[in-house]
This record gives sequence, C-alpha cells and structure tokens, in this order.
Amino acid sequence: MKLFDLITEKEVLNPTENLGTIEISGVCCDTRTIKAGEAFFALAGVNSDGAKYARESAEKGAVCIVAEKHFAEAISVPTVIVRDVREAFARACFAAAGDPQKKITIIGVTGTNGKTTITNVIKKILSDAGKKCAMFTTVGYDVCGAFYPSTHTTPPPEKLAPLFAEAYANGAEYAVMEVSSHAVAQKRIGALSFDVGIFTNITRDHLDYHKTMEEYTRVKASFFAYCKHAVINLDDERAHDIAAGAVGDVHFVSAKKDAEYKIENISIAPEGMSYTLCREGEKTPISLAVAGDFNIYNTAEAAIACKILGIEEKDIVASLADFGGVAGRMETVAKNALPYTVIIDYAHTPDALIKALTACRKITRGTLYCVFGCGGNRDRGKRFEMGDIATRLADIAVITSDNPRNEEPESIIADIVSGVQDGRSNFVTIVSRQEAIEYTLENAKAGDVILLAGKGHETYIIDKDGTHYFSEKDVVMNFTERKEF
Repeated sequence: MKLFDLITEKEVLNPTENLGTIEISGVCCDTRTIKAGEAFFALAGVNSDGAKYARESAEKGAVCIVAEKHFAEAISVPTVIVRDVREAFARACFAAAGDPQKKITIIGVTGTNGKTTITNVIKKILSDAGKKCAMFTTVGYDVCGAFYPSTHTTPPPEKLAPLFAEAYANGAEYAVMEVSSHAVAQKRIGALSFDVGIFTNITRDHLDYHKTMEEYTRVKASFFAYCKHAVINLDDERAHDIAAGAVGDVHFVSAKKDAEYKIENISIAPEGMSYTLCREGEKTPISLAVAGDFNIYNTAEAAIACKILGIEEKDIVASLADFGGVAGRMETVAKNALPYTVIIDYAHTPDALIKALTACRKITRGTLYCVFGCGGNRDRGKRFEMGDIATRLADIAVITSDNPRNEEPESIIADIVSGVQDGRSNFVTIVSRQEAIEYTLENAKAGDVILLAGKGHETYIIDKDGTHYFSEKDVVMNFTERKEF
C-alpha cells in the first residue's frame, strides 16, 4: 500500500510528487517494535519526543517519517510534515486495519467516575435486544468472541484498530467504550466518530497529568466534538462547560433541575432501587437490583443512549431489571457467608469515595467501616481530601496501601492522615492491605457495612518491587472459610 492510502494528501504540509508514491508495509510509533518497510510516526510523549527517534527508525528500516516539523539533523528517508501527527497516526492505524470503525455504531463514555458501569449496562441492553456489541473498558476488551485484559482504559490506536477489526470480523454491530481524558488529549480516538457520547461527572483526578481542573475539563469537553449526540449529566457543576464542546445534539438528564430527561420518584432500599425516567410527558419506570444511588444516574444515561440508538423502551426496562452490577463496582461479596455486608468498589477519587460511602450509609444499620488508601506516584493533592472524607463519612476508617508504586506506603498513609480534621480519632493505619481487610472483618458485627475502596476489579498490587497478585475477594473468601458464623 502507499502512504496516501493511510493519510490524506490534504493534511500534508510539504506535498511533493514523490510522497504519494511511497510504498509502506504498515505504520509504527515505537522504534523498539518497528519493522523494515513501515512508516514511522514521530509522536511527542509526556517524557520524550518521537522526533528524537527519527534517525533510529530510519536505521531500522522505516521508509519515511511522519512528523509535525522538520528535524535539525538530516534523515536518510523522506519526512512528511502534517498538522497533527497524533491524529494522523490514529487515522492511519485504522485505515491500515480496513477502517472497521466506519462499519460499527460507536458509543463513548467519559467522566471521572461511572464509565465502567455505564459501558457494561449499555452492552447488556444491546445484547439483550439481540445486538452484537463489543466493549472496551478499564477491565478488558470484549471483541465478541475473545476477551483481552486491558492495558489502558482506552487503548492507543495501534492496539485499538486491530481490536475493532477483530470485533467487526466477529460480527459486532456496536462498540461501547470508556474514553479517558488521556485518550482524548493524546488523540487516541482521532479516527473515531461516536454516534452517542456520554458525560458522567468530573471531579479531581489525573491532575498529575492535566495540572488543573480547567484543563481537565477542557479535554473532557473536547471529546464531544467527535459525537453526533451528547448525553450529559446536568447535575454536575461543569455540565455546561462540557456541553460547550458538543457539535451534535445535546441531551441533558437531571434529578434536580429542569431537563429534557428528568429522574423522578427515586426509591432506595437495601435490596435495590427504583426511579422514573421522564421525557415530554412519557414516564418510564425503572427498577434496579444493584446498590449505590449514583447508579441511578449511570443507568439513566445508559437508557437514554440506547433510546437514541433506537432500542425499544420495554427491552431497556427489562434489561435493567436484571442487571446484576459490575465486578468491583459496589459489588457485594460473600453475601450469604457473613453476618455483615462487605462491598468492594473502585472508588479512588475524593468524589467517588463520597458517593460510595454515602450510598453505603443508606444501608448501614450498625457501624460503617471504610478500608482505603491512595496510589503512589499519582496526584498527592487528593490524599488529604480522602483522609478527611473517610473519617467524616465512615464510623471507622482503616487507612492502608493501594498500589504504592515507587513511594513508601508509610509516606502515602501519612499524607492521608494529614487530612483528618477536627481531632478525629476514628481511624487506624495498617500498612498491609491484607492485614487491614482481615482486621476489619474480624471486628465487624451483624448489621455493619464494610466498604473496601480503591481496588475494585484489580487483582494486583504494584509496589517498588513490581506487580504482585492480590485479590480482595480472595482475602474475604479465605477469611470466611476460616471463621464460623
């Protein structure tokens, strides 16, 4: 194939007669994996610039370099200058895979919290309605016949394009995916057009990357330039900032304000929840068998997206009624083996922890415990916030480790404890996460609720020695086997 089969001539800033005739065997952005005959795209990274590797790529057999500017040093192969090399690379990856994204209806979900739940709900509704739907989440990539553990919430285009091609080959009509702020900023989705985009909420997260909430919001909003329809949670304080980025139709949903879609008649009980989704006089009663009142918003946005896609209301309602939740998202474990309730949730941001603890409080008859930590080599600013939140909203906080990476766990715990306000003493610190969980399980009594926050679906802990297997479910189940209740 020729280079201009993968990128268009109109995006090239230095067109010559010869560039369009360059024969290439594929595309690459990593000199560690490049093969002779490929075009090398010089992407600027967080800590490095792909331009630094241009000469190396040529020495390893690249037949041309695609970049945003000419290099100071001479390169032995042609350099193709484009306005946006990341977007060009994304389109080239998908073009090389046969443009499968153009044959699939795509739904994207962005926001700080709730993305995984909504993607799973949408896949369930579509599947229950007889549609074949691929799914790309923080947990893994389901391509309608194979499942791959995730490497990124939203894979880079050189991985995403082949996955889309495999999904299409397996009969996928739809694809629903989490869209991270990193993916938007890095143009990983530059080749995609979303039929529906969903915004959940935006709270403090990833400020080690985006630096400010304003920039984080701007990036999230820019996602909706790729969407035909935008479904936006109007009850988030930055909803209008997000909507400003939309180029298609905007559909607001709210439980508190006037909106196109209104959530009314909310009822919450230990065994589940219900609400009515209203639009222009039409009322749709929805029942759920999952915990966490924030799942009212999650399921409402999923239902609206599926309505936009043409799924019948009765199919949406029936599918939601038997939705059993998502692993690691307000997931009750060892339900019949313990006299108290243990819930695992991925809450690892201040807002997510507030929502998870608030939801747990509504079903707690006794003491509410919260076992949590904060990740190392990530935004330190949220640590003291989470220390305040946990000791304010839980009766007892057990502060422990959560992927300390290259930091000392004790140092992270000290940062969390620094946020404890007003002389509160309702916390203990236990460095080992397993010991922290077992301590809580040992002390809890009938009617209590234990929230294990931060790890969710993860089955590992990352520390300075590497990645180690660790499952909170295993810890709980092993404890129940040793104890008699």
